[in-house]
Amino acid sequence: MSAPRILAWETTTSCNLDCRHCRASATAEPRPDELTTDEGLSLLREVGAAGTRMVILSGGESLMRSDVYDLARYGTSLGMRMTLATNGSLVTSEVAGRIQESGIVRVSVSLDGVTPDMHDRFRGREGAFELALSGIRSLTDQGVPVQVNTTVAAMNVSQMEAFPAFLEPLGVMAWHVFFLVPTGRGHDMEPATVKEYRSMLEDFHRVYRTSRIECKATCAPQFYRILAEHGEPVHTRGCLAGSGFGFVSSTGVLQPCGFLQIPCGNVRDKGFCAAWEESDTLRVLRDTSSLKGKCGTCGYKEVCGGCRARAHEVIGDLTQRDPICWFKG
Repeated sequence: MSAPRILAWETTTSCNLDCRHCRASATAEPRPDELTTDEGLSLLREVGAAGTRMVILSGGESLMRSDVYDLARYGTSLGMRMTLATNGSLVTSEVAGRIQESGIVRVSVSLDGVTPDMHDRFRGREGAFELALSGIRSLTDQGVPVQVNTTVAAMNVSQMEAFPAFLEPLGVMAWHVFFLVPTGRGHDMEPATVKEYRSMLEDFHRVYRTSRIECKATCAPQFYRILAEHGEPVHTRGCLAGSGFGFVSSTGVLQPCGFLQIPCGNVRDKGFCAAWEESDTLRVLRDTSSLKGKCGTCGYKEVCGGCRARAHEVIGDLTQRDPICWFKG
């Protein structure tokens, strides 16, 4: 295994919002030691040659990085599917045009409420809701496929049921729901309870089966057990951290995923592939026999695997049970 199928690169920790749940604890100014353009091109070249098929250019706010279009264009020239994650507030018609021209095949825009007050509270800026909607319209007008990402926590779980009907008129192609992992500033937010989590996933399963847009649960590996129990096809393991998915921070640190903030090497040392192959942490994550507690004895561990980031943050052991799981085993 020389490279993950999907790589998320935190191109910068700079951001124009102050989101309550921010994994990266982003600030207005970028870190002084972020990967340069040349280092970024080298990273894309290496992972592309090693088998990575999709790259997510993320942040912070990825559009705060002036060379993001050049990076996307280069990754596209290497044959990778280049995608971009944004809060949408900086997406004007001109920006959407540049995104389209750069070869980016999908843009994810974060939307954490169906009302301005909810989304703005989540994002720490009045007007963020309207800016996100404007960004989505600009992208769809330019023919750029849009995915909406929603983070679920206690403060907004009551609005989840309203999302499918709200999103359909926007012309988006996908809704990806992220269940809060308490990392970065997310430590200070109250997550959904186990009862709320279970109810949301069961409701989401009904939406998944009937929606006219793509629906996906992220940081919610139990959803894939639900699919398996209903006899529905499961095309991916619930938690891909360190196996099919990898993450590189703005300063080149390799992590299993953005929420599992355990350093596994730095691409500036011996390159990405060496770190990906040599990390003891990643070896543990790829071995389901290392799982402990009810995750270790669960008959669905090859399908689900539990959220390793949540186990690490809440219990302090990345191989322990997923603390939000309601299944007995």
